[in-house]
Amino acid sequence: MATRPVIRIRGARQNNLKNISIDLPTGELIVVTGVSGSGKSSLVFDTLYAEGQRRYVETFSAYARQFLDRMDKPLVDAIEGVPPAIAIDQTNPVRTSRSTVGTMTELADHLKLLYARAATLVCPGCNKPVQNDTVDGVVIFITSQPARTKVFITFEREAPESLDDAQLEEWLSAQGFTRVHAREGNKVRVVADRLVLSEDVDRSRMTEAVETAMRYGEGQCQVILDEKLLRFSSQLSCAGCNSFFKPPRPALFSFNSPIGACDSCRGFGRVIGIDAGLVIPDESLSLEEGAIKPWQSKSYLDCQKELLTHAKRRGVATDIAWQDLPQEHRDWVFSGDDGWKGNWTKQWYGIHRFFEHLESKAYKMHVRVLLSRYRSYTECPACHGARLKPEALNWKISGKTLAEVMALSIDEAMQWMKGVAADLGLSEPLPFHSENIEAGTMPKHVEGTEVSAAGSARNAAAELVLKEMASRLGFCQEVGLGYLTLDRQSRTLSGGEVQRINLTTALGTSLVNTLFVLDEPSIGLHSRDLQRLIKVLHRLRDAGNSLVVVEHDPEVMQAADRIIDIGPGPGEHGGTIQFNGSYQALRRSQTLTADYLSGRRQVQSPSASSAKEPPVAPRPGTAASSVKNDERRYVIRLQGVTANNLKNIDVVFPLEQLVVVTGVSGSGKSTLIQDVLYPAVCKRLGKSTETPGAFKSIEGVPLISDALLVDQSPIGKTTRSNPVVYVGAFDPIRKLFAQAPLSVQRGYTPGHFSFNSGTGRCPTCTGSGFEHVEMQFLSDVYLRCPDCNGTRYRDEMREVTVQGLSIADVLELTVSEALKKFEHEKDIHRRLKPLVDVGLGYLRLGQPVPTLSGGEAQRLKIAGHLADAAERAGRATKGMLLIFDEPTTGLHFDDISKLLAALRALVKAGHSLIVIEHNLDLILAADHLIDLGPEAGPAGGSLVVAGTIDEVMACPDSHTGVALQRARQQILERQTLRVEDIVYSDSLAEEESASSLQKEAAAGPMKDEIQIVHAREHNLKNISVNIPRNALTVISGVSGSGKSTLAFDILFSEGQRRYLESLNAYARQFVQPSSRPEVDAVFGIPPTVAIEQRTSRGGRKSTVGTLTEIHHFLRLLFVKLGHQHCPDCSIPIAPQPADSIVASILKDYKKQTVGLLAPLVIQRKGIYQDLAKWADARGHDYLRVDGEFQPTAKFPRLDRYKEHTIELPVGSVDVSAKEEGLLRDLVATALERGQGSLKLICMATSEERLFSTKRACPSCSKSLPEPEPRLFSYNTKLGWCPACTGTGLFAAALAEEESGEEDKYLEAANDPEADPELACVECDGARLGPIARHILVNGQGIHEVSKQSLDTLPGWLSTVRKKFNAREKAIADRLLNEIEARVDFLRSVGLGYLSLDRAAPTLSGGEAQRIRLAAQLGSNLQGVCYILDEPSIGLHPENNKALLSLLRQLQQKGNTLVVVEHDEETIAMADHLIDIGPGAGRLGGEVIAQGSQDDLKACERSMTGRYLREPMHHAAEPRRPKPEHWLQIKEANLHNLRKVNVEIPLQRLTVITGVSGSGKSSLARDVLKTNLARVVHLQRSKAGRAQAIQWDGCAGIEGWEAIDRVLEVDQTPIGKTPRSTPGTYIGFWDDIRRLYAEGEDARQRGWTAQRFSFNTGNGRCESCEGQGWQTVEMNFLPNVRVLCDACGGSRFNAETRQALWRGRSIADVLSLSVEEAMEAFETSSTIHKPLELLNRLGLGYLTLGQPSPTLSGGESQRIKLVTELAKARRVVSSPSLEGAAALTVSSSKKKTTKAAAAKAKAVSGKTVATAVAIDQAGTTRARAGSHTLYILDEPTVGLHMADVEKLIHALHELVDQGHTVVVIEHNLDVWAQADWLIDLGPGGGVNGGKLVATGLPRDIAKKKTPTGRALAGFLK
Repeated sequence: MATRPVIRIRGARQNNLKNISIDLPTGELIVVTGVSGSGKSSLVFDTLYAEGQRRYVETFSAYARQFLDRMDKPLVDAIEGVPPAIAIDQTNPVRTSRSTVGTMTELADHLKLLYARAATLVCPGCNKPVQNDTVDGVVIFITSQPARTKVFITFEREAPESLDDAQLEEWLSAQGFTRVHAREGNKVRVVADRLVLSEDVDRSRMTEAVETAMRYGEGQCQVILDEKLLRFSSQLSCAGCNSFFKPPRPALFSFNSPIGACDSCRGFGRVIGIDAGLVIPDESLSLEEGAIKPWQSKSYLDCQKELLTHAKRRGVATDIAWQDLPQEHRDWVFSGDDGWKGNWTKQWYGIHRFFEHLESKAYKMHVRVLLSRYRSYTECPACHGARLKPEALNWKISGKTLAEVMALSIDEAMQWMKGVAADLGLSEPLPFHSENIEAGTMPKHVEGTEVSAAGSARNAAAELVLKEMASRLGFCQEVGLGYLTLDRQSRTLSGGEVQRINLTTALGTSLVNTLFVLDEPSIGLHSRDLQRLIKVLHRLRDAGNSLVVVEHDPEVMQAADRIIDIGPGPGEHGGTIQFNGSYQALRRSQTLTADYLSGRRQVQSPSASSAKEPPVAPRPGTAASSVKNDERRYVIRLQGVTANNLKNIDVVFPLEQLVVVTGVSGSGKSTLIQDVLYPAVCKRLGKSTETPGAFKSIEGVPLISDALLVDQSPIGKTTRSNPVVYVGAFDPIRKLFAQAPLSVQRGYTPGHFSFNSGTGRCPTCTGSGFEHVEMQFLSDVYLRCPDCNGTRYRDEMREVTVQGLSIADVLELTVSEALKKFEHEKDIHRRLKPLVDVGLGYLRLGQPVPTLSGGEAQRLKIAGHLADAAERAGRATKGMLLIFDEPTTGLHFDDISKLLAALRALVKAGHSLIVIEHNLDLILAADHLIDLGPEAGPAGGSLVVAGTIDEVMACPDSHTGVALQRARQQILERQTLRVEDIVYSDSLAEEESASSLQKEAAAGPMKDEIQIVHAREHNLKNISVNIPRNALTVISGVSGSGKSTLAFDILFSEGQRRYLESLNAYARQFVQPSSRPEVDAVFGIPPTVAIEQRTSRGGRKSTVGTLTEIHHFLRLLFVKLGHQHCPDCSIPIAPQPADSIVASILKDYKKQTVGLLAPLVIQRKGIYQDLAKWADARGHDYLRVDGEFQPTAKFPRLDRYKEHTIELPVGSVDVSAKEEGLLRDLVATALERGQGSLKLICMATSEERLFSTKRACPSCSKSLPEPEPRLFSYNTKLGWCPACTGTGLFAAALAEEESGEEDKYLEAANDPEADPELACVECDGARLGPIARHILVNGQGIHEVSKQSLDTLPGWLSTVRKKFNAREKAIADRLLNEIEARVDFLRSVGLGYLSLDRAAPTLSGGEAQRIRLAAQLGSNLQGVCYILDEPSIGLHPENNKALLSLLRQLQQKGNTLVVVEHDEETIAMADHLIDIGPGAGRLGGEVIAQGSQDDLKACERSMTGRYLREPMHHAAEPRRPKPEHWLQIKEANLHNLRKVNVEIPLQRLTVITGVSGSGKSSLARDVLKTNLARVVHLQRSKAGRAQAIQWDGCAGIEGWEAIDRVLEVDQTPIGKTPRSTPGTYIGFWDDIRRLYAEGEDARQRGWTAQRFSFNTGNGRCESCEGQGWQTVEMNFLPNVRVLCDACGGSRFNAETRQALWRGRSIADVLSLSVEEAMEAFETSSTIHKPLELLNRLGLGYLTLGQPSPTLSGGESQRIKLVTELAKARRVVSSPSLEGAAALTVSSSKKKTTKAAAAKAKAVSGKTVATAVAIDQAGTTRARAGSHTLYILDEPTVGLHMADVEKLIHALHELVDQGHTVVVIEHNLDVWAQADWLIDLGPGGGVNGGKLVATGLPRDIAKKKTPTGRALAGFLK
């Protein structure tokens, strides 16, 4: 049995991890536990997950990665075998109230799409549905009327009322209309047509009339049926209300968009305003007793008096409680008198106007403070909490607005959605479980897939969205979240709920071989719900995934396959592996965790209340019995609570006790405490807060002083926040140091000993102790400050000591050490002791708070409260109400024990504690329990039981009681474990090994296949196939058979889509996840990575450095460690702040006298008399001129024409701590006068030193920008050379305003008239601007480093590493490691000869492919499925062997490889073969054979098997005689060509080959084609022919005069839009249109050929504009593409389709395949011949109307060849044509103009050649008898062996017609069939560029060269 692969972690040092090395088996549920702060998250999240996620994200494009939140590279020596990772944690990154359950689950995004696509508009005026009318709909309605109905089709226009009827008729007649139906004022109803309905009514006439009426009526028309007027509108309008509406779009239904958000509340659903509850906090008070709180202060007592006066006049009672006042009187108090006239003295203004008046004075601080006390959030009065604009609420689905749907729970939303599906006539959604979703039958309505014409775009979009929503809702139900409402704010969710929402995403991915990392998934779950969670975790594991869970719950531990215990203590005391094994073995080991699991230690004995003995002596009435007897003292009583699902419950909370509120998840705990109790108490205390949930009354609030929520959120975010500051102990410590004798002598105050401010802190690090270096896409680096060595203080401050310790030494003490050291300092001791009491005595006083764990942060907060309580000791004060929500989150048993001790200390200090908790240990320690339930959601919200532990356990309806009984039983069982059973963990290895074998045996054989069930994508015919995992599978078949569909559209798309679903919607909109493919099920699929062949070569700004990302790391290296120099003077530049200058002077010139000067003039010409007068007027006696001091009073006349440097002496000082103040003043003055610069002169040594606070050249004062990575980018104005805009070339076509786009450059590259490529004269090809070029590392700029080859770069990196100091090494270490790793992998695949600045367009296909492969090899992922598309393309057989070796290496790392390939070597190496066929297109799509190579050979239907059995025959003798005429290229030297002299025979098939990078493309494309193109272009004019020929890249080319045309036939698309088809490209579609125009139907209607065009004219369908498809934009989902409803995908309108030719409409012809069309047009030679050629080249399966974007590169190339072959045949049949065609090619396929033809015909006496490259548009027709040179680059790309044979025949046919064909190729069949071979090499790059051999194939086969050996073996 195969062992499971493992994840190997070696030398993990992240945070506090101590060089951990461990192996983690995959396919297991592993729990990592340990005390809080021991290093669990550092190992699991910061190391393991970070590396797994980072490596997979790196497989995406650089553009996509910037949105994917790539993790930092962890500090670890090595991680091997890590799968792609997905984290499921409790973090909710969005805390705004805009974030809801709907937005988190993305159901809100799907709902807004659903409403935008499928909602019905309801008119708010008449409450009737509103819809727009179509022309066809109006026509259908009219024709449905009874016969002989009189019909008027009209439209309304505005006409001037001054026109009389005659003038009106004349005005209308000018527009083509002759009849008016009615006229009312300026409204005229014009008749477009009138008719009487009958059976033979002309439908087309009616359609035209309706179209005309709609057009002239601006989208509206009126139809009169026998005097009955009916209105129709193509717009959204209500005819009854005459209301118009805008079409919906998704943003209208988003409260996060200004388009949809309510204008009043801006989408929050709440507004901030005066809260009546805060104005009248106690409704039991009367108006006389001061119910209106703001008027009880001295400032506003007059308002109170005026209220009482006006109330008496009004008859409002002032002596009864506010709550008993009639509503009318309450309204009067708030709103004032009716008919308000602004008389403040005689009228009652009311509370509202009082606050309005205050708002007008809000510019005053005290008024703003007052207003803040009475403001809170209330429901928006405009949208009433719906968040959306009224326009959005007019749209409904199944009778509900979006706001109403968002108010539903997940369970209710599921039922609503099923109703929606029924209303829309869609299939009812599946049972919503992940098994069904994975095997779902979701229909395909996406790009490139057909939808029946009967199905509308509306229903298609709705069905897609409903299916997506179904899966998400189903998963939410599966993890027990069905009770949550969609509009529940995410910030109100518990951590457990957040994590379970994230867990639904993991379930939805249905991935295998994935690493899922979870953080405390049991948090927030009641014990009853834990088993449901465990089942979900096991299900993920059993699907073939690995789970690593940070957890402390014993039940989850028991369910784990493996437990890793990290410790032994927190922080610096942890970070080591204490145990690694099974749960049972852990219980018998000797770790802290084992002590608690075994019962040797206990968290807490049962609570005091259970034993009837409260731990703290209660005040009267606090005992449980008192509460039970309804005592009202010392309790808070909350009555009639009905918020959310709470069912009118009354709850009593005893004070000064530990009260625990528990219940199943969703029972209402958070609602009760956080939504009702806490805000209600805060309001009664007068604190600003949110409006509490609904309740009747609250009592007992005056018994407490304050209410606080205590959570685990970070206390501070900077390193300056630490424990000693938080508990307030640092202030007395600083006072103690300020009283030290040395401090008194120097005048130091406590402020000097602050590291947050003041002059005592280190100016370099500003008191943080570290230098923070931002590293962009790597994790930031924190370096110990070099000046203070991390102590935070200046040397002078550290000289002050107390008890032998400096202030910095004190911060390094632990709390326990500090207590002992300062035991006699009462203030310090009182503040520090609570830290020890809560178990934090091990913390250092200065430990940065961000480094604390959540549990430590929570206990620190408790210590702060205890410290405050100690401060108040002896004073009679009320205790506080402290509320904790899940305080045990992230806490180990031992931490919980410490937490309980801290909570007890708070209770003892007089505070009251309310804890929401599920942890049984804490529940057992409670004084009072409140259990809500019994179930969740609507079934919860009741008070099940309240009382002691025993009382709860005695309640039969309490799930908590059952759990407590089980917990007590487990405690007893743990205590029975015998001492002799305890063994050390290292003695358990043997048992663990046996246990592991037992688990594997019990699990049975692992599934090792990817199962694809019933795939129907594109032409696949419901195929099912199994692909073995961890193997190399090759998919083969003829071109167009469906190979790529299976590999990429199904396998890759589904694997990547499932991983991307774990990302947020924001990221996915940039990555564009694929849609669900049309397949019943895909099982066992891991995350996928595609390595495709790309025909695009990229632009000049794309280089080897940018492709491999080495340049990005170099950019960061130069930004952080480069030394900036002045571009003009080459002088180093080093800025520093003023404080650093002072510190440097104090440190470097201590006890020395220095003089400070301010530079005024630097190297400038002039006499400067005015400057001397200015200095003299300000009391300066001297200026220093050119190093000499000159008096200002008698300033000498300077040489006007000499450059001078003038400095102003500011003063001198003896450098010491005593004179620091004077030094600071002099430095400030010098910097001010010197504009940021000063010069220092040491009097003793005459040393001069320049200081500057800005980046400016000390010599020329030129200011320079702060370096940043963009400064080294070729694609931004900030970095590129302004002369060449980053291309490195002198190109007039480019200018600075081009903003980095390559289009013009690429056009220029293919332009025959373009100038030869020359290096930019400004940057000499460096591409960068002067500032970037003058930032140096090791004396070299980044452009100089980029010129090095990959073979030499490691030497430079090694040198740089040695020269860096310790600080620089710390910054550069990871950067250099990343660069070295990438360079090593590139060199390992044979690309060491490449330089980093090599432009991407100059790379061969093989080089580009290997670069991408090297990147994947370097990712070192495990368990990934790599999909490769023809990796052998562009590779010489010699290189192919290296490629196959790489593929095998990837597979042996535990990955799955699926390769679409035709190469016989690859097929032979495959572990598994799948052959798709038997034909192409609709004739393919079947699995013909699968298995081994012998299985394919044995299959008679397999075309691949046939060619493997019977390879293509190659004749021993040459096909043609020895050529007579040759093209001779002299001394070709472009790129790596080494003065190559080569001959190419004319009218022959010549193949140029050689290893990758040997110079083939340089010779054929860049030398041969480019030169002939320019030369031929010059021959077109007399002036051009007179010019001397200049050859680029060679000395010359001879024999070219025999060539008439040069065409490069490549694989670029023949068009970019669906309107470009094979028929339109080749040209026979025009002939077909003419045939139809000559038909009887067309002639009767007067139609020309233009009528039958789907690109223009009146014949095409206007709805889809002739495309046949309608695309529905779906934002973050794939766009929905459906057949056009109007034309059914036929592209033409109904009238045009009525014209027939031989029984077929023009639309029918578009749907014919080439083979079918051959038969249909066999009598038309102009149409039949190109069709025959298409069929001969293996394209018979294509349809005539197939959109060009759906064609493969090979299909496009063969269509171009057909165009040339068809053209050649026409030329042969028309020998009378004379002259040369002036050929131009553009994106619109321009034809030869008459002027150009005339100009060409005027040229006589010799043959004129024209050079053209066939690109995306096509070519043009050539003259008769022309001799064309065809150049093809790798034409066999994507071709099956059968198609290669057809291609070879086509190439030979071109030669037989008298043309010359030059092919760059590595295919051995093409080699063997060539007339002539040219072999370049012997190696690649600098090792290539030579002519190795040339001759006949049989002669080359005799050579001992790579090509010769390969050919000889093949011919045998």
